[in-house]
Amino acid sequence: MKIWTSEHIFNHSWESVTGGQWQKYPNPHNQAVIGTDVLERKVENGVLYSNRIISSDWGLADWVQKLIGANKVCYAHEYSMVNPEERVMEMRSRNLSFNNFVNMEETMTYRPHPEHTDKTIMKQETIVTVQGVPLTSYMESIIVNTVSNNSNKGKAAMDWIVEKLGQECSALSISSSLDKIKQEILDLKHTVAGSLIQPARQSIEDLQARVQVDLQKLGHSIAQPVMLKAEDISSTKSL
Repeated sequence: MKIWTSEHIFNHSWESVTGGQWQKYPNPHNQAVIGTDVLERKVENGVLYSNRIISSDWGLADWVQKLIGANKVCYAHEYSMVNPEERVMEMRSRNLSFNNFVNMEETMTYRPHPEHTDKTIMKQETIVTVQGVPLTSYMESIIVNTVSNNSNKGKAAMDWIVEKLGQECSALSISSSLDKIKQEILDLKHTVAGSLIQPARQSIEDLQARVQVDLQKLGHSIAQPVMLKAEDISSTKSL
C-alpha cells in the first residue's frame, strides 16, 4: 500500500473554486477525465450531496493494462459534500474498474485560507493498494506517479476554469452595461426629440394664429373659400 498526499493553495476564493469544480471537465489541461454522470444529487439541511460516476483514461502502459486486465476507459464512484455555511467541500472517490487487483481511495478537501479569504486550500490524499499481480510495489509506484501527474494537471485545470468563468461573467456584465447604455441613449433621443418638437409645434401654431389675425384684419379668413350656390351661378350666367 502506498499513500500519496498533497496540499495546494489556489489564488481564488472558496466560492469560485467550489463553483468551478462542477464545470472543470472537459478542459485542455487535464484530459484524463473524459466524462461525468450524476447518479444522485440532493440538499439536506442546506448541505449539497452528490453521487457521480467518473469516466477516465489513466494513461497506463499497454503491458500494465494487459497485466491487470484493465480497459482503456476506467470508472470510479465519487461522493461529494458541499457545506456553504461551514465553507467546506469534500470529495471522496473509489475506483470501480479492475478493483480485484487495484484499490484507489482519494479524498479531496477544499477550505478557505485561514489568513487570506480570497484564497482556497486544497488537501488531497490518495491510498493505492495493488494485490494479486506480480511486481506489486512497482505497480503501486506507477499508479502513484500517474496520480501525481494528473493532480498537477487538475490544479492547472482549476485555475483555467475559474478564470474562464470570471471572463464569462465579465463579458456578460459588459454586455448588460452596453445594453443599458443603448437603452439610455434611445430614451435620451426620445426626450431630446420631444423637447425640440414641442417648442417647434408651438411656434408654428403661434405663427398660424398671427397670420389668421392679419388676414382677418384684411377682411379675409383662411377658414374656407367662398362657395357659390347653384342659383347664384345661374343668375350670373343670365347676366
